[in-house]
Amino acid sequence: MPSFTRFALAGALCLAWACAGAADVPDDTAADAAAPASTEPLVINGCPIWPYTRCPGADLRHANLVGKNLSGADLRGANLTRADLRGANLAVANLEGANLTGAKLAKATASNANFKDARFIGADLEGARLMRSDFSGAEFIGSNLEIARFNNAWFVGTRFISNDLQETKFISTNLQNAVFEGNVTRYTTFNESAMDGCQGCKDSWR
Repeated sequence: MPSFTRFALAGALCLAWACAGAADVPDDTAADAAAPASTEPLVINGCPIWPYTRCPGADLRHANLVGKNLSGADLRGANLTRADLRGANLAVANLEGANLTGAKLAKATASNANFKDARFIGADLEGARLMRSDFSGAEFIGSNLEIARFNNAWFVGTRFISNDLQETKFISTNLQNAVFEGNVTRYTTFNESAMDGCQGCKDSWR
Protein backbone atom coordinates (compact mmCIF):
# COMPACT_ATOMS: atom_id res chain seq x y z
CA MET A 1 0.00 0.00 0.00
CA PRO A 2 1.42 3.45 -0.93
CA SER A 3 2.63 5.47 2.01
CA PHE A 4 0.24 8.36 1.39
CA THR A 5 -2.70 5.90 1.47
CA ARG A 6 -1.55 4.52 4.81
CA PHE A 7 -1.23 8.05 6.22
CA ALA A 8 -4.69 8.99 4.95
CA LEU A 9 -6.25 5.86 6.49
CA ALA A 10 -4.51 6.48 9.81
CA GLY A 11 -5.72 10.07 9.80
CA ALA A 12 -9.29 8.98 9.15
CA LEU A 13 -9.16 6.44 12.00
CA CYS A 14 -7.68 9.05 14.32
CA LEU A 15 -10.40 11.55 13.42
CA ALA A 16 -13.13 8.96 14.03
CA TRP A 17 -11.65 8.07 17.42
CA ALA A 18 -11.39 11.73 18.44
CA CYS A 19 -15.00 12.39 17.48
CA ALA A 20 -16.21 9.36 19.43
CA GLY A 21 -14.14 10.38 22.44
CA ALA A 22 -15.51 13.90 22.30
CA ALA A 23 -19.03 12.51 22.37
CA ASP A 24 -18.18 10.49 25.50
CA VAL A 25 -16.76 13.47 27.41
CA PRO A 26 -19.47 14.92 29.68
CA ASP A 27 -20.45 18.50 29.07
CA ASP A 28 -19.68 20.28 32.39
CA THR A 29 -21.92 23.17 31.49
CA ALA A 30 -24.88 20.88 30.83
CA ALA A 31 -24.18 18.91 34.03
CA ASP A 32 -24.07 22.10 36.06
CA ALA A 33 -27.33 23.24 34.54
CA ALA A 34 -28.99 19.93 35.37
CA ALA A 35 -27.73 19.89 39.00
CA PRO A 36 -30.45 20.66 41.58
CA ALA A 37 -30.32 23.99 43.34
CA SER A 38 -28.99 24.01 46.92
CA THR A 39 -31.64 23.19 49.51
CA GLU A 40 -32.76 26.15 51.57
CA PRO A 41 -32.75 25.73 55.38
CA LEU A 42 -36.14 24.69 56.76
CA VAL A 43 -37.89 27.50 58.62
CA ILE A 44 -41.26 26.90 60.30
CA ASN A 45 -43.20 29.90 61.61
CA GLY A 46 -39.98 31.87 61.88
CA CYS A 47 -38.04 29.09 63.61
CA PRO A 48 -34.97 27.82 61.71
CA ILE A 49 -34.69 24.05 62.01
CA TRP A 50 -31.03 23.39 62.72
CA PRO A 51 -28.75 22.60 65.67
CA TYR A 52 -28.66 25.18 68.50
CA THR A 53 -31.54 27.15 67.03
CA ARG A 54 -33.10 29.72 69.38
CA CYS A 55 -36.89 29.47 69.23
CA PRO A 56 -38.42 29.78 72.71
CA GLY A 57 -42.21 29.72 72.50
CA ALA A 58 -42.17 28.64 68.84
CA ASP A 59 -45.35 27.41 67.16
CA LEU A 60 -44.34 24.03 65.72
CA ARG A 61 -47.72 22.35 65.79
CA HIS A 62 -48.01 19.49 63.28
CA ALA A 63 -44.46 20.21 62.07
CA ASN A 64 -42.68 17.50 60.10
CA LEU A 65 -39.37 17.19 61.92
CA VAL A 66 -38.61 13.55 61.13
CA GLY A 67 -34.89 12.88 61.55
CA LYS A 68 -34.05 16.58 62.02
CA ASN A 69 -30.99 17.63 64.01
CA LEU A 70 -32.15 19.96 66.78
CA SER A 71 -29.36 19.21 69.20
CA GLY A 72 -28.81 22.05 71.64
CA ALA A 73 -31.97 23.84 70.48
CA ASP A 74 -33.74 26.33 72.74
CA LEU A 75 -37.40 25.32 72.48
CA ARG A 76 -38.56 26.39 75.92
CA GLY A 77 -42.34 26.65 76.02
CA ALA A 78 -42.63 25.63 72.37
CA ASN A 79 -45.92 24.22 71.10
CA LEU A 80 -45.03 20.88 69.52
CA THR A 81 -48.55 19.47 69.55
CA ARG A 82 -48.71 16.55 67.10
CA ALA A 83 -45.25 17.36 65.76
CA ASP A 84 -43.50 14.46 64.08
CA LEU A 85 -40.06 14.08 65.69
CA ARG A 86 -39.45 10.43 64.89
CA GLY A 87 -35.73 9.74 64.81
CA ALA A 88 -34.93 13.39 65.56
CA ASN A 89 -31.85 14.46 67.52
CA LEU A 90 -32.77 16.56 70.58
CA ALA A 91 -29.61 15.93 72.58
CA VAL A 92 -28.84 18.74 75.05
CA ALA A 93 -31.94 20.61 73.84
CA ASN A 94 -33.99 22.80 76.20
CA LEU A 95 -37.71 21.97 76.02
CA GLU A 96 -38.68 23.16 79.49
CA GLY A 97 -42.44 23.72 79.61
CA ALA A 98 -42.93 22.52 76.03
CA ASN A 99 -46.27 21.09 74.94
CA LEU A 100 -45.70 17.70 73.31
CA THR A 101 -49.32 16.56 73.27
CA GLY A 102 -49.76 13.92 70.58
CA ALA A 103 -46.15 14.32 69.44
CA LYS A 104 -44.33 11.45 67.78
CA LEU A 105 -40.87 10.86 69.24
CA ALA A 106 -40.39 7.18 68.43
CA LYS A 107 -36.68 6.34 68.24
CA ALA A 108 -35.76 9.98 68.90
CA THR A 109 -32.52 10.77 70.74
CA ALA A 110 -32.79 13.31 73.55
CA SER A 111 -29.97 12.59 75.96
CA ASN A 112 -28.99 15.30 78.48
CA ALA A 113 -32.04 17.35 77.47
CA ASN A 114 -34.24 19.56 79.65
CA PHE A 115 -37.92 18.53 79.70
CA LYS A 116 -38.86 20.09 83.02
CA ASP A 117 -42.61 20.75 83.29
CA ALA A 118 -43.17 19.49 79.72
CA ARG A 119 -46.48 17.84 78.78
CA PHE A 120 -46.58 14.44 77.09
CA ILE A 121 -50.27 13.68 76.62
CA GLY A 122 -51.01 10.91 74.13
CA ALA A 123 -47.42 11.11 72.88
CA ASP A 124 -45.47 8.28 71.28
CA LEU A 125 -41.96 7.78 72.67
CA GLU A 126 -41.51 4.13 71.74
CA GLY A 127 -37.85 3.19 71.60
CA ALA A 128 -36.70 6.75 72.34
CA ARG A 129 -33.30 7.26 73.97
CA LEU A 130 -33.69 9.82 76.75
CA MET A 131 -30.77 9.06 79.02
CA ARG A 132 -29.62 11.62 81.62
CA SER A 133 -32.45 14.04 80.75
CA ASP A 134 -34.46 16.00 83.32
CA PHE A 135 -38.24 15.45 83.32
CA SER A 136 -38.89 16.92 86.75
CA GLY A 137 -42.45 18.23 87.06
CA ALA A 138 -43.40 16.85 83.64
CA GLU A 139 -46.63 14.98 82.86
CA PHE A 140 -46.94 11.69 80.96
CA ILE A 141 -50.63 10.91 80.41
CA GLY A 142 -51.88 8.19 78.08
CA SER A 143 -48.54 8.00 76.26
CA ASN A 144 -46.61 5.13 74.73
CA LEU A 145 -43.18 4.72 76.32
CA GLU A 146 -42.53 1.13 75.32
CA ILE A 147 -38.83 0.20 75.28
CA ALA A 148 -37.87 3.84 75.95
CA ARG A 149 -34.55 4.26 77.75
CA PHE A 150 -34.47 6.74 80.66
CA ASN A 151 -31.21 5.63 82.27
CA ASN A 152 -29.92 8.17 84.84
CA ALA A 153 -32.82 10.55 84.12
CA TRP A 154 -34.58 12.76 86.70
CA PHE A 155 -38.33 12.52 87.37
CA VAL A 156 -38.71 14.51 90.56
CA GLY A 157 -42.44 15.17 91.00
CA THR A 158 -43.22 13.77 87.53
CA ARG A 159 -46.72 12.34 86.94
CA PHE A 160 -47.17 9.05 85.06
CA ILE A 161 -50.89 8.41 84.48
CA SER A 162 -52.27 5.57 82.32
CA ASN A 163 -49.19 5.10 80.15
CA ASP A 164 -47.78 2.07 78.37
CA LEU A 165 -44.46 1.48 80.15
CA GLN A 166 -43.79 -2.03 78.90
CA GLU A 167 -40.07 -2.77 78.90
CA THR A 168 -39.27 0.86 79.68
CA LYS A 169 -35.85 1.29 81.32
CA PHE A 170 -35.84 3.46 84.46
CA ILE A 171 -32.32 2.43 85.49
CA SER A 172 -30.59 4.59 88.14
CA THR A 173 -33.28 7.27 87.84
CA ASN A 174 -34.51 9.79 90.39
CA LEU A 175 -38.22 9.16 91.01
CA GLN A 176 -38.54 11.15 94.22
CA ASN A 177 -42.10 12.39 94.77
CA ALA A 178 -43.16 11.03 91.37
CA VAL A 179 -46.71 9.72 90.85
CA PHE A 180 -47.58 6.42 89.14
CA GLU A 181 -51.24 5.59 88.49
CA GLY A 182 -52.81 3.05 86.14
CA ASN A 183 -49.71 2.35 84.05
CA VAL A 184 -48.84 -0.89 82.25
CA THR A 185 -45.47 -1.88 83.75
CA ARG A 186 -44.88 -5.34 82.32
CA TYR A 187 -41.14 -6.04 82.18
CA THR A 188 -40.40 -2.43 83.20
CA THR A 189 -37.11 -2.07 85.07
CA PHE A 190 -36.43 0.37 87.92
CA ASN A 191 -33.04 -0.92 89.05
CA GLU A 192 -31.15 1.30 91.49
CA SER A 193 -33.68 4.13 91.25
CA ALA A 194 -34.42 6.57 94.09
CA MET A 195 -38.11 6.35 95.05
CA ASP A 196 -38.42 8.39 98.23
CA GLY A 197 -41.90 9.89 98.43
CA CYS A 198 -42.99 8.22 95.20
CA GLN A 199 -46.74 7.60 95.06
CA GLY A 200 -47.64 4.30 93.43
CA CYS A 201 -44.07 2.96 93.34
CA LYS A 202 -43.98 -0.68 94.44
CA ASP A 203 -41.46 -2.35 96.69
CA SER A 204 -40.87 -4.94 93.98
CA TRP A 205 -39.49 -2.16 91.75
CA ARG A 206 -36.60 -1.47 94.06
